[in-house]
Amino acid sequence: MKTIKYAAFTIIILLSYSCSDSSAGPGEIDTNPNEGIINVTGDLQAQHEGISQYVGLRSDDGKFINLTLHVTEFPIGSEEVNDFSFDIRMLGSEGPFPLETGEYEIGESDDLIVLASYSNRTLSEDTVSYSTSPISSGTVTILSINSTNIEAVFDVTLHVINDEGSVNITGELNAECLTADAGFGC
Repeated sequence: MKTIKYAAFTIIILLSYSCSDSSAGPGEIDTNPNEGIINVTGDLQAQHEGISQYVGLRSDDGKFINLTLHVTEFPIGSEEVNDFSFDIRMLGSEGPFPLETGEYEIGESDDLIVLASYSNRTLSEDTVSYSTSPISSGTVTILSINSTNIEAVFDVTLHVINDEGSVNITGELNAECLTADAGFGC
């Protein structure tokens, strides 16, 4: 009897494992907490996997005053020099803003300013920086948000600072709140 129960349990485990799918479906991402993936095309061709963190300043009513999502090689505040970085910054143009799931356009719309920047020092002798400009476009989609994590996907076109040229940045992040471990929350 024990053998039959053990065999049935093993079959159930194997069936549930073989039926599971590790790929992300609609509205899901493949990254684990504290990870980000960046794909760069255009003037530069690069793929990066890094640490994803966010810093958020909130008002007394819990709305964000400022929110910055980061994907870097080393944690924010590290003494190591990052060879790449990607940032998404959100600011309320009329004051604090509620962050909700959904799609946000680069630039200013609906009382929210969304900026992005990308720097790379691995493919050139000098650091090359691209950022939001009046002709930049794209979206940042917030998939989920809680007190310690924000999951997002992005597809933005950024332009080189003080020069001609552009890159398209796509990817995903699962950012952890930088101050959550310190007990401050975000």
